[in-house]
Amino acid sequence: MAGFLVVWAAHSMPLLQSGCSGVQAEVVQAGHQVQVQAFPGGQMLVWRRSSGEFPLSGTLQHVHGHALAWLGQCVEDSGDATQQALEQLAQPAWQDAVLAHLNGSFAAVSVSPQGELRLLTDRYRHYPIYLYQAGAYWVASSEMRCIWPFMPDKRMSHSAIDMLLRSGELIDRMTLLEGVDLLPPATVLTQPLGAAAGTLTERRYWQMQHQGHATRSFDDTAVLLADTLSAAVKRQESAAGKLGITLSGGLDSRIILDLCRHPEQVPSFTWGLDGCRDIACATEFAQRVGSPHTVRHWQPEAFPPLWGQGVALTAGSFGVESMYMLPFIPLLSSHCDVVLNGLAGDAILGGNFIKREWLGMQDLQQLGRSIWRWRVSPQEDVLVDGLMASVRRPGTAAAGELWAHSIAAHSGARPIERVNDWLYENRVFRNTNSGTMLLRSGVESHAPFFDRDFVDAVTTVKQEYKFKHRLYLDVMRRIAPRSAATTWQRTQIPPGWGYHANLASMALHRVVNKVGKVLGVDPFPALKVADPGAWMRGPWRSAVQDIVLGASAQQRGLWSHNAAQALWQQHLHGANHTRQLGAMVAVELFAQQALDGVRP
Repeated sequence: MAGFLVVWAAHSMPLLQSGCSGVQAEVVQAGHQVQVQAFPGGQMLVWRRSSGEFPLSGTLQHVHGHALAWLGQCVEDSGDATQQALEQLAQPAWQDAVLAHLNGSFAAVSVSPQGELRLLTDRYRHYPIYLYQAGAYWVASSEMRCIWPFMPDKRMSHSAIDMLLRSGELIDRMTLLEGVDLLPPATVLTQPLGAAAGTLTERRYWQMQHQGHATRSFDDTAVLLADTLSAAVKRQESAAGKLGITLSGGLDSRIILDLCRHPEQVPSFTWGLDGCRDIACATEFAQRVGSPHTVRHWQPEAFPPLWGQGVALTAGSFGVESMYMLPFIPLLSSHCDVVLNGLAGDAILGGNFIKREWLGMQDLQQLGRSIWRWRVSPQEDVLVDGLMASVRRPGTAAAGELWAHSIAAHSGARPIERVNDWLYENRVFRNTNSGTMLLRSGVESHAPFFDRDFVDAVTTVKQEYKFKHRLYLDVMRRIAPRSAATTWQRTQIPPGWGYHANLASMALHRVVNKVGKVLGVDPFPALKVADPGAWMRGPWRSAVQDIVLGASAQQRGLWSHNAAQALWQQHLHGANHTRQLGAMVAVELFAQQALDGVRP
């Protein structure tokens, strides 16, 4: 996977050569091509695989005297627009509107002829950039493990662990190591070097903000989104080499594949439990559009040996129970260079973050607490209280308070828009995108739902239009009729039957599920795509137990060993603690890598 490391000091000082040399040796050993650029007061390394990367990703470019380390690809209607983006980054000053117009997933470091260092993340932080201050030095890298050689004292963050165990995700700048920040999306860091040394400054050049005063009609909104999504898919298709797509039984991946000019040339891949609706619906759609389709069923025993790699790629911020992509990356990389990614369609267009009772809430703190309860049950809070009681530091803010305060601090229009934009930035741009980081270990990824023009159009949409996929279904009907005619796994009817029919089916599913819970049966077993909770009681049992309750975890003391034992026994006897156990496995594996030097 392409990446970069940059080390610099505000004043010219001898470099931490051993750290840079160690990182360089590591990436060379991994088979990557490495370029090195020294500059007054610092040094940067950039690396890439020999295949499966965007054309300029992981390369060092020299443009108008600027040294530029670049990750990713920018696209326009004409295709690859990376070179134009590099020209913009070689300008004497970076204008916010120009940066916000760059379209694609990218990150960059620039050192100007005048000795000014600038570091850039894209609108959505597709590539995580980690930042650490090491005394007089600053270190930034797209991979957390490349920062470790510069850290004389590494300590786990108890507040981050607490948040991960409760919600299954981290928020804002949190990482599992104290002192290491994850840079926000759409951020520029600037620091003059050498004789002109100055203070490190940080600014956001763009922020997703829905407009509460949106006045466009429902039909006009549907036409706008249909046009911009169609254009987004086509421009990404024209910029890529060998394309593929991971195809589920949902709406996101099918509409993208349907919008491709040549879906018959885009191989699709589906994995899941034997007989699940996802496989049935994806197979039906692939046949309808002529996409060469590959189906794989889970082999649960294949996952535990790969967890260390997944933890390294995501810096431990993603529970192992959600690492569904890991075993299939070699399959994808053998067929394609770039995967079209349905990331976030259900949230951005489908309205998954909209609950009817939230729409009218005016108290942002109250709404923030409601969002917390939507994500974390009171029982889960009590459970993690027991796990963390012996290690929580006095005065540490509770995870729920941090969550609600972060939401309240987010700018925007109505409370519902501010909450949605916060969830996009955290739950989607950060947590869900961890799956993309796994993917990038073998192939590149483009996400049409994050296209600049499409997102700009989405921010003008009334939230009420998106409720329960109403707008999504109308957009699909207009531009992707084959998608609309194929059974949707969630409702077991085609989306083309319309909003009310699909809403009624979802309501019926909910009622029958509630009755099934009372009777102790699962009325829709084919809806389940994977079963990590059961795998933890079966083929994953020894691996989870050894990691969560083993001597290493017990000695480290990141959670109460007795409480962890009780939680494990409860899970083995039928309780569902999959989220907590998956997060605990990720945390302990990360600690082994970061603190003990264990190689993934």
